[in-house]
Amino acid sequence: MIKKLLLFFILSLAFTSVSSFAQTLDDFNYNNSVKSPFDLTPANINLKFAVKYQISQTSFIQVPDTLDHRLGTAMGTGVALFNDSISIPVSSYFIYDYVNGNGNFIDYYIFKFPNGSTFGVQALGVSSGANQTGANPLFQSTVRTTIGTGDFAGFTATGVMNGNRNEIVENNSVVRLNFEMKQVTSPIDNYTR
Repeated sequence: MIKKLLLFFILSLAFTSVSSFAQTLDDFNYNNSVKSPFDLTPANINLKFAVKYQISQTSFIQVPDTLDHRLGTAMGTGVALFNDSISIPVSSYFIYDYVNGNGNFIDYYIFKFPNGSTFGVQALGVSSGANQTGANPLFQSTVRTTIGTGDFAGFTATGVMNGNRNEIVENNSVVRLNFEMKQVTSPIDNYTR
């Protein structure tokens, strides 16, 4: 009899905890303005976000004017973290002109949302502070949107980006970036449209 009462008590406690937890989730979802990646739109996206991606394809040519001068391209995939908790896939494409990992670059990032909407960002920047092997550079650039589709058609924003990479530009190297952009309501030129 005591075992049955104890079992009944444990089951009722578990049921009460699950009901309470479910109600907390309902309250949380009701109070959050952005509940899922499907809800991200130009009206509620936070343009201060982080990106982490891994380089998956690289190629370069050696320029014979100075030691370790490389002109190259690379591609990678990863995630962007919007509104502090929503992961969105991102693809990266970049061109660089580096001597020992330092120099100029042009990057393009394409963010793809679950409903098929996308927007692109172009970064024009400088890599500096790399060591003799070309590892551990810091990045700084200006950024602007290039094109948007779906919910992000006509979306324009500009800002800055900074970040780093612990290895040289090679397959499997990990890149970490921070973006801080602001939406532009009246574009200065047609390129950003």
